[in-house]
Amino acid sequence: MIRLHLTDDQRREVQQVSRQAVGRVALRAQMVLLADRGYTVPQIATIHACGQDVVRLWMHRYEEEGAVGLEDEPRSGRPPIDLLARQIVDTQVGQSPSCSGQGQTCWTVATLTAFLATRFRLVLARATVRRCLQGMGWRWARPRLAPARKQDPQAAEKQAALEAALIRVAQGVGHLLYLDECDLHLLPVVRAMWMKGKRVRVPTPGTNAKRAFFGALDAASGHFHTADHARKLAVNFVTFLQQLADAYPTGPLSLVMDNVQMHDAKVVRTWLAAHLRVQVLWLPKYAAHEANPAERIWGLMKDKVAANRLAGSLEDLVAAARRFFRDVAPHPVALPFVAAVSADAAPPLPLPSSLWALRLPEAA
Repeated sequence: MIRLHLTDDQRREVQQVSRQAVGRVALRAQMVLLADRGYTVPQIATIHACGQDVVRLWMHRYEEEGAVGLEDEPRSGRPPIDLLARQIVDTQVGQSPSCSGQGQTCWTVATLTAFLATRFRLVLARATVRRCLQGMGWRWARPRLAPARKQDPQAAEKQAALEAALIRVAQGVGHLLYLDECDLHLLPVVRAMWMKGKRVRVPTPGTNAKRAFFGALDAASGHFHTADHARKLAVNFVTFLQQLADAYPTGPLSLVMDNVQMHDAKVVRTWLAAHLRVQVLWLPKYAAHEANPAERIWGLMKDKVAANRLAGSLEDLVAAARRFFRDVAPHPVALPFVAAVSADAAPPLPLPSSLWALRLPEAA
């Protein structure tokens, strides 16, 4: 006859197991608690609808090992997959198939499964190979094309000229504006968003339309000047330049531009020749998008008025963009910390003329 007498600590431990354990382990803990309350083995077997030998087995296990003995012991079953399978899959997929004499340019689950069975005698199911890949951090996705990164041989000189111009502006000498253009399309701009359920589908117009915006960011104040026209033409760009010249009627005016063909058109060079206080600073080639802070303003505008939505018409879209530019907060450029220019201080160094002077039209 089995008699169990638990201490208070043992009783609390077994009670916790009976409440928190799952399935058969909780039932075994209840058998121990019944035995502690004076129930006999036949009575406990009747309550739990099991054999008396089962009750005696777990009573003895508890007497020998305590609450840990109520847990299931490891069972034999299907042998585990080779412990090195993940490492083998990870190492192999990290190498190009051509390195292993394969004709493909990239691995698939099917080709990798067949290769592992042939080369390493490692027979795995495709689902197992897929789980190994995912477990080692691999994912099936389309790569992106990486355009060639060209370098502007004059990049250092152009950057030095731009930094010199920023110092002049920080000293209160003249104005510096970053110029750029942007096409606003009726076709919605697709941006990442939270979705629930099926992928969100953004409607598109039957026929696309667009409006050209010209912008100029004041480096000191952060004010963004804009004008919009039907197309990005050199004559419209000259109109925008005249708008900027009227907005800054006095002092040197430095305009920072990228190297698009429109900025060096003949009509633009003619206008610049007639406005000698206006100087042009060229951004380094192949890096204008990263170096021009005006690009950020275009992105904010499209996120606000055109992202993941279809406007009723191009006119409605343009009106929304104009409201955005009217209300947008200033975005000043970080200027260098320099002392203000005093009356008896030496004048600041002029900008290198080779970097800002445009080719003027030849005299007739």
